[in-house]
Amino acid sequence: MTAVVINEGRVLMMREAKRSCRGTWYLPAGRVEKNESLEEGVVREVLEETGLAFQPVSIICIDSQGTFWFRFTFVGCITGGKLKTLDEQDKESMEAGWFPAEEVFTSLPLRARDICPLIDLGLKWYETKQEQTICRLLPAKNSQGQVTVRLLAVKRVEKDDEKSLFCLVCHNSTGDGNHNCHPYFPSKSVGIDGSNITHVVDQLIKDFDSNLHYKKHGYVTVEHTGKPHGEADGVCLTVLVEVFPAVEEGSLKGKYQWFKVEEKSLTENIWKLIDVKGFVEFVES
Repeated sequence: MTAVVINEGRVLMMREAKRSCRGTWYLPAGRVEKNESLEEGVVREVLEETGLAFQPVSIICIDSQGTFWFRFTFVGCITGGKLKTLDEQDKESMEAGWFPAEEVFTSLPLRARDICPLIDLGLKWYETKQEQTICRLLPAKNSQGQVTVRLLAVKRVEKDDEKSLFCLVCHNSTGDGNHNCHPYFPSKSVGIDGSNITHVVDQLIKDFDSNLHYKKHGYVTVEHTGKPHGEADGVCLTVLVEVFPAVEEGSLKGKYQWFKVEEKSLTENIWKLIDVKGFVEFVES
């Protein structure tokens, strides 16, 4: 996890204590420990490395390498604590400080520059999205035993000043060809096989229409608990995809169907989510 904390244009940074990068600066960051949720992990890392109490408000970016390494970047606010000084240095960090973003980008000696795009995203979030609750995403506490990618494929249709929304759902068919009564979103559990999230999403879409035009927007839900260790170390990521051109309600091939959302508030919220780019950005390497 990584935390981008910004106060009056200044970015919270920590100075590394590890021998390999001692004296350089980086965002507060670290790995989730056993029996720890993502939120608990980022709160602990910020406290250990900066001395400050951190309240996560949203995830703003998820980096991934294949489906075996993920970095969840949080934004949030400081609720207490005392900024760590050199006199308080330990194995976690030497000290912490607040720096203007421009100094971080141009002159501060960094451990690695991979944090610069994350700081950029953080600056934009605090400036344009902080007050919009639709732009906030924290992990849902649902246990996951493996990495699962869920597809939220939608189509927006506007006709005669009326906005409609269609979602792609699956049905399990019985032996007589009838659908059961519990539709669900397409999903795929993945192993450590070198596939990345984009490839998994492409596979899910091609399963129902190989000629479809679509745009991958970003993540709209994250599900993770981290406990108990060994049983709930996985994560479920829901990816929002918008399809083109217009689709109509009805059956596609096999188990798939376009379902018109009748609830007006839900339709309006998803339209707004796309319009204001309230989803969480994903970066792959």
